Amino acid sequence: MPAHRHRLTSVARAPRLARALALSLVVALLLAGCGGKDEEPKASKEEPAAAEPSASASAAEVAAPDPGYGAPQVGRCYRLSPAETLAPVTSSRRVSCSKKHTTVIAHVGYVKKAVTTNTPLAKRRAIGKRFCAPAYRKLAGGTVPDRATSLLTWTLFTPSSDQLQRGARWVRCDVLARSGESLVALPNSKPLLGNGVPESLRVCQTETGADVSCARPHVFRVEAVYAAPGGAYPDPNRYTAAARTRCTELMGKDGGFWQPPSEAGWNAGDRYIRCLSRTSS
Repeated sequence: MPAHRHRLTSVARAPRLARALALSLVVALLLAGCGGKDEEPKASKEEPAAAEPSASASAAEVAAPDPGYGAPQVGRCYRLSPAETLAPVTSSRRVSCSKKHTTVIAHVGYVKKAVTTNTPLAKRRAIGKRFCAPAYRKLAGGTVPDRATSLLTWTLFTPSSDQLQRGARWVRCDVLARSGESLVALPNSKPLLGNGVPESLRVCQTETGADVSCARPHVFRVEAVYAAPGGAYPDPNRYTAAARTRCTELMGKDGGFWQPPSEAGWNAGDRYIRCLSRTSS
């Protein structure tokens, strides 16, 4: 999520939410199957109008559109792989939430027009913002700084080609935590950050700036965040002094480093400045 890390006297950060969604949505355009309704059965001109019993057979062959066909249930847990969370469609079997799991369904919503491979990327983003963002905040819980210092994010899944052909119009929002190229097992408590940010979900960084779990090897630790004032993107040449003062206030010490979001993340709404310190982990 952050851009360059700056010493208080730099590593790429794209916003976790925007990055996960962007990756999911781009792959969606490539991988998701297209769907539609089957053509309505046509009556035979040779049969008399009174031959209604044949209609039941036709109805059995061509089911009526079902917006909820194949829709999952909120609260179910899954053990998805990192690659599976970047695909637009998932058919993974659920697991017990009391066992190891990497995603939880936070919300299932319905749209007026089914999401297919023809759905514009901007529309997909808008759907995610409308359905998944608030569901993520509710399931994650905690304070705004808690969520900003955690690895938690969300991703959007849509119906498969077969489900679309049956009339499915649902979208599924899952909450997960990315640590580098892997996923972190989620706690079974709800909300996930109800007791603060556990080390397994807290953001730390490698030397190259990859966001990883603080429970795994790391070099930097995000100890605090704050919302940047003003609307201009922070210029390191002018903003470092202000960041040093604010980070020292929040951490109770001079951690040595501050980190803004990337410019793309800033434009997408991520205005949080990170305060980091080097660790011996």
